[in-house]
Amino acid sequence: MTICSLVVQSKPEYLETVSKSLISMSGVEIHAQNEYGKMVVSIDHPSREYCSKAMTDMTRIDGVMSTSLVYEYQEDLDQDIPQSAIDQPTLDQTKAPTTEGYTI
Repeated sequence: MTICSLVVQSKPEYLETVSKSLISMSGVEIHAQNEYGKMVVSIDHPSREYCSKAMTDMTRIDGVMSTSLVYEYQEDLDQDIPQSAIDQPTLDQTKAPTTEGYTI
């Protein structure tokens, strides 16, 4: 099991769209956010590789300016994790909200 805590900073005008994209990701929760686009986010998943991919995918969401890993916890390092859990997509691009209509 891996638990990661991070701060995600989005552009304030993209906060709602980014929030929806984040919560659509498996194992991701938003614990706090403010009107300036800063969010406290956690990822809870059996696979460390999945968590790493999820953090990378978060940086690719339209409107995300930065992600900062704050804390990481791992246990059961000897546990065999099925490859299907590691390969699980973190973000379904077909369901992810877009930022269409926003100007930068």
